[in-house]
Amino acid sequence: MLPLKKLIVHTHHIATHFTNALFPVSAALITLYLITDKPSFETACYYSMIFGLMSIPVAYGSGFYDWRTRFQGRRTFIFDHKVVFGIIFLILASIVVIWRSYDGGIMYSVGLNKWLYVTLVYSLTGIATWLGYLGGKFI
Repeated sequence: MLPLKKLIVHTHHIATHFTNALFPVSAALITLYLITDKPSFETACYYSMIFGLMSIPVAYGSGFYDWRTRFQGRRTFIFDHKVVFGIIFLILASIVVIWRSYDGGIMYSVGLNKWLYVTLVYSLTGIATWLGYLGGKFI
């Protein structure tokens, strides 16, 4: 059996990879919807973002625990950026999922709201990539 500290580190890596995969998949699905106009791609994007959002607290919490135990809570550029961008990531993902939950027709509308929504979906991929890049500096 793994000690708790080692289990948390593995939990962080697993949760992070899971999260960092789901948001690029969401961006790809929304792109496929924009190209094909097939509603199933938009719906799949929405569900992918829900699972991604649900995994962010696990990735963030286990990363915070790992930082406090393995790295003694030292403040560095990388850790500070991971904390800030992790919070931004959680907030933006929440906004996008809540917005889509309340307005299921956002992608079927015409106008600025649709494109703002799409931009936010794409921005989540950028943030996930940045967080992954920063995390990769420790490996």
